[in-house]
Amino acid sequence: AQELERLRSAMGIPRPCIEQALDIYRQALEKELVRGRSVEAMAAAALYMACRMMKMPRPLDELVRYTKASRREVARCYRLLLRELNVKVPISDPVLYISRIAEQLKLSGEVVKTAIEILQKAKKAGITAGKDPAGLAAAAVYIASLMHGDNRTQKDFAVAAGVTEVTVRNRYKELAKALNIKVPVK
Repeated sequence: AQELERLRSAMGIPRPCIEQALDIYRQALEKELVRGRSVEAMAAAALYMACRMMKMPRPLDELVRYTKASRREVARCYRLLLRELNVKVPISDPVLYISRIAEQLKLSGEVVKTAIEILQKAKKAGITAGKDPAGLAAAAVYIASLMHGDNRTQKDFAVAAGVTEVTVRNRYKELAKALNIKVPVK
């Protein structure tokens, strides 16, 4: 509970996500899934799961930055929770990441609207499956920004989304090519 509270204040996670994470963590305790595992990793995994369940996903790498546990440990605990608690976790929709990226970069509502349209077209074209939702969102927001005359770097969008520049660049190229979007290349 203390670890979840610490993560909440450090990351600004809404209270309902924390309550859901506490519930998941309690279930893990009851099933003795925590025994022999790091409390930090299990708490982070529970929080990652809760955020996704509440449709407020955060990238795993962002969560890991705020905990002592390694990415590998947290991912393992997450998979264990998925398997043992029989919980259905929705696949993260890249659209859910757009507002956070836009907020961090102080982008206009027009840019957000365009980015959502880009992702909706990409979904229809079937090019979003199996791709990291945060990376897709970052690329869509990047393209939308360029279309609206905002010339920030791919790095700015990568940092805001918690992904690498390479991810933004690759998703950007894929989206631009598949959707036939002509934007000035930076």
